[in-house]
Amino acid sequence: MRVQVVAGALVVSLAACGVVFAAAGGIRARPDLVVSSLSMAPVVVLQGSSFPVKDTTRNVGGATAVPGTTQYYLSTGGHRTAIGRRLVPRLKPQGSSTHSATAKVPVTLEGGTYSLIACADGTHIVRESNERNNCRAAARKVIVKKPPPRV
Repeated sequence: MRVQVVAGALVVSLAACGVVFAAAGGIRARPDLVVSSLSMAPVVVLQGSSFPVKDTTRNVGGATAVPGTTQYYLSTGGHRTAIGRRLVPRLKPQGSSTHSATAKVPVTLEGGTYSLIACADGTHIVRESNERNNCRAAARKVIVKKPPPRV
């Protein structure tokens, strides 16, 4: 819990609940989107190939979230490459959406070991109570390889 005085008004923030109480302005609740589950990627994928991804995006905040996007990435060394996305419907507080999408590995992506990451509100259109908890990594890494030469 954080207590502060802002412009003469007492503000108490309960970030875990997604609720902000302001003595001068009443209660303001915000949505808080998280990816609560993410499927495993295949152990090995080829450049230019596709694979299915399934996630559950949940609103753990105190207000309804407008429709948005969950974005999928392959990440290594702090660099993320977008590989797919899915639309997420409007989510009421404590509501969730589970859906599958297709992730496509770019032909130009270098071979190597990557983390599969899903980020709720990937297009940053939902104003949330916590913007730092949107992403989740799959439990195992994925290896990207060049496809075999054509014969």
